[in-house]
Amino acid sequence: MENESVFDQLHALIDEEFEASEPTSDDFKEVYAQFGLAYYAAEVLHRGLCNLYCASQVPPTGPVTRHRVEEHLRIAFEMTLGQLLTRLQPTLSQPLFERLSVALERRNFIAHHFWYERIHLMPRMSGLDAMVAELTQDTELFRELDAEIEKIMEPLHARVGLTPDHFVKALDDIRSGADALDPLHQQRMPRKQETVVHVYNAPTALGNTVIVFQTEDGLLWQLCDGGLGWASYEQVDPSWQAVRKFDGLLPARINPRPKTSAPWNFEIPFGPHATLAVYPGKQPGQVLYRLRTQGQAAPDAKKRKSPHA
Repeated sequence: MENESVFDQLHALIDEEFEASEPTSDDFKEVYAQFGLAYYAAEVLHRGLCNLYCASQVPPTGPVTRHRVEEHLRIAFEMTLGQLLTRLQPTLSQPLFERLSVALERRNFIAHHFWYERIHLMPRMSGLDAMVAELTQDTELFRELDAEIEKIMEPLHARVGLTPDHFVKALDDIRSGADALDPLHQQRMPRKQETVVHVYNAPTALGNTVIVFQTEDGLLWQLCDGGLGWASYEQVDPSWQAVRKFDGLLPARINPRPKTSAPWNFEIPFGPHATLAVYPGKQPGQVLYRLRTQGQAAPDAKKRKSPHA
């Protein structure tokens, strides 16, 4: 006994406690199951906040592309719960933000400290009950907050084109075993500077055309509410026609995300003598663009005024 270390004595004490304890294997399983449920509820809350972040970034009116929505989702999914709360704080009520901050602390405790801080309670039934009670309380907190976030989200679904029928269909697909969710677009994010080497007119399903920009690495981009975003096309079709207005301007080093005065209202310089001006049209949801060369006047105030303002 003299040569026993403090750790040896502690391990021996724990072994004795386990041998003399009341709990069965099912009691231990209950703790593990409740831990998994609490962590799952925390992840559901995290995804709910990701959806709220995405919806908050989409303009309340005006056109929006699927890939632009997916870009916001990818950004959100890469953020921790704490980072999301920081970004969402301006859109949340103070009482809700404070409760979410408590949930953040509890989630981090469960993920990083729970077992280290509570493992000594497991030899006794009373300890197991205390662990289950603590995890149950956390689960309820996460679920209540997720329900509140969902209520905030409901009127925002229309921003990204979601209807109740979409949710019903997705749930039916999941129940049937189908792959209900396509993976998010995996193209890289726009860099601070991009080199545009080609500009094309690409046909759409509606019978009109959109301009598509190709950068020096072969990637394709389209106009979005904040500049250039991911395109709906994976590669250039041989039938596409080059936009002749850009002849003599390419290759051009541009800022794909310029400062914007409002959604769909920005300018991208193409060299020192030309500027691509993007602005809302007179019709709801209409977006116009004009390549203005040096000496040309900017679109007049009426044309530049957004009908969604």
